[in-house]
Amino acid sequence: MSPKSFYELVFSVSPGAARKDAHYVVGTLDEVKRALDSELSASTNVYLLCWHSTKLALNVYERGECVHSINLHPYITVSVDGYPDITFLESGKPVGYEVGADDPYKVETALSDGMFSGELDDAIEATVDWASVEVPAPAGEIAVDGDYVKLVDHPSGDGNDEGYEDDEDFDEDDFDEDELEDELIERGYVPYGFSDFEE
Repeated sequence: MSPKSFYELVFSVSPGAARKDAHYVVGTLDEVKRALDSELSASTNVYLLCWHSTKLALNVYERGECVHSINLHPYITVSVDGYPDITFLESGKPVGYEVGADDPYKVETALSDGMFSGELDDAIEATVDWASVEVPAPAGEIAVDGDYVKLVDHPSGDGNDEGYEDDEDFDEDDFDEDELEDELIERGYVPYGFSDFEE
């Protein structure tokens, strides 16, 4: 099985009070943008982004190997009606919301509670400055819908570029469609599109 090239959008939260481990395997940057827009359209996800240690990254894979990883936090702005804009440090820490506040903790609590409860659903807008994100186009054969790939951060621990070496004797023709899907998943592959490793 020949390893493909693709983009992986990761939106995950370490186990704890909140859990999320969403991965999007796609072949174009437009698909990445749509996936992130979808994630940031939910106030609960904006809540996780702002107030939990969230990993938000765009990984570029070439021929099955992760060759580039971009932390997307610094490119995101969260606007909430009645509050200063929230931006993020490289570390993912939110800043800006406390500007001019006598009690920053009170502001943080109001924003956090409002995002979590859904009270601020109609007041939140999250935008990504894609013009400032330098995303290299992956070389090689690009993955398409129906393909399976291996990821570095797959929970099986098998997702790495060396994993493809174990599949050199793997022949897809030895399996029917249902068996092939089961075999690929067993070998640590994930399908093109959305996967949630928390499910």
